[in-house]
Amino acid sequence: MIRIAFLDHTAKWSGGEVALYNILTNLNDDITPLVILAEEGELADRLRVHGVDVRVIPLSEKVRHRNRNALNWGSIAAGLSMFTYGRKLARLLKQEHVVCIHTNSLKSALYGAVAAKFSGIPVIWHIRDHINPPYMKPIVAKAVKLLSRFVPNGVIANSESTLHALSLPEKKKTLVVYSAFAKEIGRKESLKKDKDEFIILLVGRLAHWKGQHILLEAAKSFLPNKNVKFWLAGDALFGEDEYKKTLQQQIKSNGLSNVSMLGHVNNVLELMHQVDLLVHTSITPEPFGQVIVEGMAVGLPVIASNEGGPVEIVVHNKTGLLITPRDPELLRHSIQWMLDHPDERKLMSENALKRVESDFTIDRTIKKITTYYKRVIVKA
Repeated sequence: MIRIAFLDHTAKWSGGEVALYNILTNLNDDITPLVILAEEGELADRLRVHGVDVRVIPLSEKVRHRNRNALNWGSIAAGLSMFTYGRKLARLLKQEHVVCIHTNSLKSALYGAVAAKFSGIPVIWHIRDHINPPYMKPIVAKAVKLLSRFVPNGVIANSESTLHALSLPEKKKTLVVYSAFAKEIGRKESLKKDKDEFIILLVGRLAHWKGQHILLEAAKSFLPNKNVKFWLAGDALFGEDEYKKTLQQQIKSNGLSNVSMLGHVNNVLELMHQVDLLVHTSITPEPFGQVIVEGMAVGLPVIASNEGGPVEIVVHNKTGLLITPRDPELLRHSIQWMLDHPDERKLMSENALKRVESDFTIDRTIKKITTYYKRVIVKA
């Protein structure tokens, strides 16, 4: 067995943390995980239920919540805090006989690199962000790309799109591994409460780049059809409260009685069994799109933006529709097509289930990651 330390600066239940949870709760006996988080939270609580060794070593809230694009004098203080934090982790990692570090976020990649340097342990960066503008300022993206070339011993990307954005040299030990589905695959029609309603669901934290405002714009056209409903699941997590207020105002000013903002939902999969269509409206390239896989795993056809990771998940006209982002009218037209073509929609549902079974199961992910760990450790 090999002892791997998994680092994350947040314990909030967000996309990257859900993916990490699925990995940690499905590891085989070859790996003994040590999870080090910089705060308490839902991720820590859920992992402890499964008996995972979780240590919380607090990191300043100012550092944890700092915007990745904020470049000012505070950047120096944040850098010093992460350097000190990394040195502190190094001592623990040596005491715990860790042989490899796996970082799960960009902040943890930085202090994880410090910990690796002072402990002499190889570090793998798991990149779950699209390292390019407009998601990042050009200077920040260039810095991350440069560091990823020279600092980590290996780089895992959550999609080919994410890896391509990094522009790493061929000699770099890289791995593309999709965030996999780790539960029972299949549709439970019994959970659909009102058979006459057609419910469209968007799941994701409330953030401008996630494009919830695009769906609200499209929803205006469906007000006359009382059976068509729109559900938005997710909340503002990382200083995005203003965007949440903007969405609430958009709903109010347009009289969108067909839209429900559900806030944070603990059991998203149960929610997905109650709806008819999943939409994904990111207006900048999504690094992967884990919620798309989850939707397809319960038999939902998907309408998604045709940029970034979703292109690697959704097969256009087979498991759903890929459309140009930032276009409410095109989204409206695509939703109407789904309403008008129930037979094609049913076939998409069946194809979605088959695609998840063949390409996005947790067993495939664990096998690839375990093999990769051993490669990096041997060559470090």
